[in-house]
Amino acid sequence: MNIKKILLCLFAILIIYFFRPWFHPVAIYFYKNPAIIEVVLIWAVIYFFFSRRKMKNKELTINIFKSTSVILLFFLLLFASFFSNIIVFLELPKTLKFNNIQTLPESTKNLRLMPMSVAYRYAKDSLQLAQYKLGPENIVNINNSLSWVFPLIPDGDLLKFLIKNKGIVIVDATKQEKNSKIIEKDLEIGQEMQIFDNLYWNLYKEKYFVDFDDVYYIYKNGEIYTIVPAIGYKYKLYYGLLYTLPEFEGLFIVDSAGKINFLKPEQALKNKILEGNRIFPENLARLYVESYAFKNGLINYFFIHKDQTEIQDIDFNRQPFLLDTKEGLKWFISTEPYGASHGIFKIFIIDARTGKIELLELPGMTLTGPVKATDFVRQNNPIVDWSRFKLAEPLPFFKNNTLYWKVVVIPFDSAGIAYQAFVNAKTNEVIELKTNEDILNFMTETYKETKKTEEQRKEEIIEQIEKKIREIEDLLKKLE
Repeated sequence: MNIKKILLCLFAILIIYFFRPWFHPVAIYFYKNPAIIEVVLIWAVIYFFFSRRKMKNKELTINIFKSTSVILLFFLLLFASFFSNIIVFLELPKTLKFNNIQTLPESTKNLRLMPMSVAYRYAKDSLQLAQYKLGPENIVNINNSLSWVFPLIPDGDLLKFLIKNKGIVIVDATKQEKNSKIIEKDLEIGQEMQIFDNLYWNLYKEKYFVDFDDVYYIYKNGEIYTIVPAIGYKYKLYYGLLYTLPEFEGLFIVDSAGKINFLKPEQALKNKILEGNRIFPENLARLYVESYAFKNGLINYFFIHKDQTEIQDIDFNRQPFLLDTKEGLKWFISTEPYGASHGIFKIFIIDARTGKIELLELPGMTLTGPVKATDFVRQNNPIVDWSRFKLAEPLPFFKNNTLYWKVVVIPFDSAGIAYQAFVNAKTNEVIELKTNEDILNFMTETYKETKKTEEQRKEEIIEQIEKKIREIEDLLKKLE
């Protein structure tokens, strides 16, 4: 009987071990929040002590403890959960080095002109493969051009079990006109595929106690490589309580045949496949900057707010932004002071390969942030029907140590690009550019803006009004 129980236990352990990727969310939660396990053990010891100790009215004492033990455990778990989360933000600023800089790195001509929504529309419109759809996008550097890359994943729950990922769609983000390139290649393991050829199923069997950052794809020498950065956790002790701090563990490179190769950060820097491309995880870069707000302690964060920063996102356009500069690829994050202000307070530049953090402080300077930059674009062009157009992806651009916000004006259906607007963060001057030639000239300092006369502006307004009248007349004719 005992042998059967032992065999059943061993069999159960083997089954759990084999299917361990399915249990990863629960396992990693307790792994990176060890204080929760600690408080449960503390509660168990207290319970054992009261139940074993010899005392008068022992039965009454045990009954009282049993009736309150659930409440005690609840508050212990609540404390442990709060501690595990807040201690990361309190301790990270002490361990990280924020290197002060005086100037911003100059941008290159490799500037992202096409927003994601337009790239998605172009990629989707060019897709002619039945059974497939576009997967989650990401921005990477392909052939020295920032590009939007979408994986081709099975379109349907059943197909995820039957067919492989078909390759990727590449849209050059440095161009305004429609462009897309489909690279067809079966991937032996990939996103969305089920079960044993699923990307995460295979990666968690290689390295279990890590979290993964966003997956992206690199096309090089006729091969598609799936890149998955891994975030590990380092154990620390705070007055007897264990906690973990996230760190860049390395990344996985998976080729189309399903061969998996894990590289430590120092190995990744020397790898030919990753040459000239991003390495350091996007979400870890953001977490490091978020933790800066806690550098003066918890009381300051909740009540005093001295020197406290905030990251301001616009809709889905979440920082950090990947920029190509003359110093290499950088993650850019602008922060505002705590409160209602929308001016830039501090700028963080994180090297997208090494993870080195640089900080530009702006004492006494007033620079417009991305939120207000979009308002100035609307204000500069009142003749645009803003009920039919929207502003997308305000991105930073550096020229002559001057920060500009590049805002794209696109129709609501993302069917193309109307124009690009560069907003000087210091003067709020708006420069509207439509052609690739003008944009290139502006970036290379050869652009000469032609100021519109009052007469020209009036003519444009009249032209817009006449266009509206024609549209109304056409609509009335259809209604008749």
